[in-house]
Amino acid sequence: METTQVAGDRRYYFVAGQSVELWEDPEQPFGWGPEEMAAYAANGRWSLLFNALVLSSLLDPRTDD
Repeated sequence: METTQVAGDRRYYFVAGQSVELWEDPEQPFGWGPEEMAAYAANGRWSLLFNALVLSSLLDPRTDD
């Protein structure tokens, strides 16, 4: 999976050759690291936790993306 940062609060991810647009709240950016996932669980933000788990499972652990 590749990602391209675009000005503003939009990001485009390329999954299996398809462009997928992700919008996020600039006040609370989305993350999928261990700290962000723990915060989502602690705050009952289950949809964000699920999305973070799915994204983290798709990323190649050998890269910084």
